[in-house]
Amino acid sequence: MINLGFHCHQVDVLDEVIIGNGLKRGEFYNLPADDIPRLRQLIEHNKLDWSIHAPLTRLDWYPQPPTWSFLCDADADNRELTMKMITLTVDHAEEYGAEYVVVHFPSPASDESGENDGKLEAIAWRSCERLAELSLKRNIPIHMEGVGQSRLINAEFLRAVLKEFSPLSYCFDTAHANLAAIYNGFDLYAFQEELLPYIGSVHLWNTRNREDYLAFRHIPVHPSQSPEDGWVDIERVLRALNPDRSSLPVIFESERHYPESLGNYDYREGVKWVKELLETSS
Repeated sequence: MINLGFHCHQVDVLDEVIIGNGLKRGEFYNLPADDIPRLRQLIEHNKLDWSIHAPLTRLDWYPQPPTWSFLCDADADNRELTMKMITLTVDHAEEYGAEYVVVHFPSPASDESGENDGKLEAIAWRSCERLAELSLKRNIPIHMEGVGQSRLINAEFLRAVLKEFSPLSYCFDTAHANLAAIYNGFDLYAFQEELLPYIGSVHLWNTRNREDYLAFRHIPVHPSQSPEDGWVDIERVLRALNPDRSSLPVIFESERHYPESLGNYDYREGVKWVKELLETSS
């Protein structure tokens, strides 16, 4: 079975969302530095596979929210700031034994800088080259996750980058990919198919549109979410993944609570549903 896990930005929820759901993988993000020793103990005790969503620890010198990445920013100082943050995260992965690191690419929206597409693409290409150099030097895989309203999230550019820089993989985020498809006018499932050879991990959550995202952020996946209503077809996304890739990490990246205004659902129903889908497709 594909390797299911849960995203945690609080150590206190690890027992509920990972162990309580019968999972054996975690992805950890933006924790207080004082929580790291406990996190390592829990990982070792529960024999968890794990990854890091940059940054692992809270940084008082990085802009908020720390999910912002300036790898495609025209401002060189901003790019260096993000590279400093990612390098520190890779340090943590190397020191503590994480399997890989996820970094956002690009975010915030790079096409708001006033630069032309060609210059932004050249900046993005050089940033990918630097990520690949860092990954190769430190022997830590880096997965780029497409985030933001950017024209750089397109299959042609991403395939070219990932083919050129083999140390890098793509983190296919179901909802962010849907938002990018809406913004850039491409087909979400064709986009996934084109990137399949380069997908190193998957983030699972759902949204119908940008209004959902602004109101509710990361909505848990659930079998009630009909693609006809604009939700990502989670079953279709999962069935497109290669069943032979038994170690492919698939991470639930959502809150523990389903928005009440969207339905009285339990996020654990979505976890159970995904488990069943993966079992029947393997």
